[in-house]
Amino acid sequence: MKKISIYSTLFLTGILLLNSCKKEFDTPPLKTVNDGAQLSIQQLKARVPSSPSSFKFGMGDTNLYATIIADETSGNIYKQLFVKDDLGAAIQLNLVNSGGLFVGDRIRINLNKLYVINASSMIYIDSVDIEKSVVKISSGTAVTPKVVTMSEILAGTVPTNSNSLQGQLVQINNVEFIPNAIIPTFADAIGKATVNQYIKTCVAGQSLTVRSSGYANFASKLLPTGNGNFVAVVTQYNSTMQLTIRNYNEIQMTGPLCGSGPPPAGTYLTKNFDDNSITSGGWSSQNVNGTINWTTATFGNQTFAKITNFVASANVPCETWLISPALSLATSTNPILVFQNAYKFAGAPLQAYISTNYTSGAPSTATWTNLPFTLSSGNYVFVSSGNISLSAYKVNNVRIAFKYSGTSTDGSTWEIDDVLVKE
Repeated sequence: MKKISIYSTLFLTGILLLNSCKKEFDTPPLKTVNDGAQLSIQQLKARVPSSPSSFKFGMGDTNLYATIIADETSGNIYKQLFVKDDLGAAIQLNLVNSGGLFVGDRIRINLNKLYVINASSMIYIDSVDIEKSVVKISSGTAVTPKVVTMSEILAGTVPTNSNSLQGQLVQINNVEFIPNAIIPTFADAIGKATVNQYIKTCVAGQSLTVRSSGYANFASKLLPTGNGNFVAVVTQYNSTMQLTIRNYNEIQMTGPLCGSGPPPAGTYLTKNFDDNSITSGGWSSQNVNGTINWTTATFGNQTFAKITNFVASANVPCETWLISPALSLATSTNPILVFQNAYKFAGAPLQAYISTNYTSGAPSTATWTNLPFTLSSGNYVFVSSGNISLSAYKVNNVRIAFKYSGTSTDGSTWEIDDVLVKE
């Protein structure tokens, strides 16, 4: 009986010991996000007001909540994302590793130990490790591009950390590509080289760089040959504003090119020389003296009319007119003439004239009135002529002309572009 009692005691003790060794598996504590440390994108950009400059976040929960507006799917963007916060500001993320997040994903970025960098006027968050610093909150958030004008984008060419369009997904309407005979595709798909192409508006003479990677899935596609709408992300390199395509299917440019259809309402004349023709659209060139003619020329992304009397290392005497087709301003309200002009070298200034009784042939067969305008300061810098009022000429058969003169001892090289008569 004594042995049974001892065994019973040992058995009960063992049960107690086993029970005391069992571990309670409590729910692990979740890390609480300190929402009081949230920052907006504009607040981030304010940390690096100058270029080059950077700001490093220390330890502690500092978070950015944002939605992805452009990802790496097309191959035109690599190890980068573009995001927009709830206040509408956008910024570029440079990634440690590629992949894993897509347009419409809403994310929280822990900014601990990350850098915000302003390099060449482009501000971005650097070395973002998706696995360590990013939490995906949801997917499928609708992303709509912001409809803007080219002028609004170009307004950001003065480097500033407050550029509201930098990093934004935008849509520009009524634009077209400037033809490139040397590289007619978006990029060099064979050499895997990045290429700059250019889009322009119809009447303002403005253009923007479209920068595409040779690794993009649309690199080998020909540039669109029509006018239409263009969706891309706005980036910046120093004072140059650039566009980065996120999806080839968002380029809808199949409409009539500038000048190929009826002009917009209130437009009586438009000539941008992008077709490499001086006389298209009813224009004519008249040699009063000599054989020097107007030609077209291209520099960078701009095609324009050009004339010079410097031939074979010598100045040649000449007087050459470039005359517009007949315009009807009889029903106009407040017509104006505006154009771009540039020059270099010493010589007589370019002159602009207007006539209401010219028909054809020599300019001397008609009466011409000089139209004062703002002249370029030289060195091939294009300036606007300013708005030249034509209200005194609201009749039919109105002609605009440009007169170039040179002598045997001097002569400037003059260039004109984007001639426009409108309300």
